[in-house]
Amino acid sequence: MINSSDHSSPQGGGIAENQSAASKAWDPILEVTGLSCGYGEQVVLDQLNFNLWPGFFCGILGPNGCGKSTLINTICRVNEPLGGSLLFGEQELRTISRQELAAKIAVVPQETHIAFPFKVREVVAMGRNPHLSGFFGSGYDLENEMVDQALTATGISHLAERAITRLSGGERQLVMLARALAQEPRLLLLDEPTSNLDISHAVGILRLVAAKVRQEKLAALAVFHDLNLAAVFADYLFLVKDGTIRYQGETNEVITEEILSDLYELPLTVYTPPGLGRPQVAVCV
Repeated sequence: MINSSDHSSPQGGGIAENQSAASKAWDPILEVTGLSCGYGEQVVLDQLNFNLWPGFFCGILGPNGCGKSTLINTICRVNEPLGGSLLFGEQELRTISRQELAAKIAVVPQETHIAFPFKVREVVAMGRNPHLSGFFGSGYDLENEMVDQALTATGISHLAERAITRLSGGERQLVMLARALAQEPRLLLLDEPTSNLDISHAVGILRLVAAKVRQEKLAALAVFHDLNLAAVFADYLFLVKDGTIRYQGETNEVITEEILSDLYELPLTVYTPPGLGRPQVAVCV
């Protein structure tokens, strides 16, 4: 387990104790120092310190209203930080242009409201816009190879010509994930991507994200409400409560009865099913 001031990086079987040695193997994509974020003068999260690394699927857990979505919105600059530093590589995030940022960071929102009946292929192709000369100036790159790859990867090629307004909620989430993948980002942010989805769609989305993280060395940060899905898919977790990161560490280290009972103020049982190798959580009745 790491406290919120530790910037060390995960390595194989445990937490690195020597930051300088670890950073040679794991240079962070995003380095956050002393971050405060919120709305106007209202501080929701204060003095956050953490890193996001390539090839690691990180997750955020915490009670409702603790600031999980606020953090996602600050990283992607929907909200500007109230203080602190966010370094993307060696560049301060606020100095990166919106178009350049969109080519580096992709977001899959919790809910998507698209009123106009765009075809699925058109929506996915919107992910290519940051890579075009003149933002939105050249229209949609509908025949781009990355669009086809994203449609195939998410299993929605058969929906390419269908209007997005005619899709189910689970299908729309797959379209939003395909659009994000078509951006070819270095960092993928997911704000409760499996909310309101059945278990089949939820597992399918998380399996795909995990595979992309491993194969293409993306960094990913997802907000979770389902503790068991987080335990199965996330490599590293940030546990948020009372305006700060209360705990952070590799999944097997922080998914414990003591930590989760403190986080949610509810007695919980943690066990490891045979053959899974990852902890699971049950409510104590």
